[in-house]
Amino acid sequence: MTGYAPPASQSRSPPLYRATHDPEGPATLSTTVIHALADCMGVDVTDSRVSLYDTVDPDALNSLFRPRHDGTPRAGGTLSFVVGGHHVTVRGDGEILIEPPTHR
Repeated sequence: MTGYAPPASQSRSPPLYRATHDPEGPATLSTTVIHALADCMGVDVTDSRVSLYDTVDPDALNSLFRPRHDGTPRAGGTLSFVVGGHHVTVRGDGEILIEPPTHR
């Protein structure tokens, strides 16, 4: 059986960065995204390159995936945006995927 081998340029691309937000934890979703971006970029979380404000409203992001008023989680839906060339996808189940610029 033969398999697909990606071109050399694709095989050296950075891996997809994954993080998970805990809606029961103390951090807001936007804070979790900021920390995941900083980790992925290899910079301090206070670095000015790590900011959501030019791309997405952090309060709106927090509200979009906040549990319903009866406490049940919002398991569906995704939101994608780009920060500093990094393609960020936030899923309703708390998964955060970040593709570095050279990965896309």
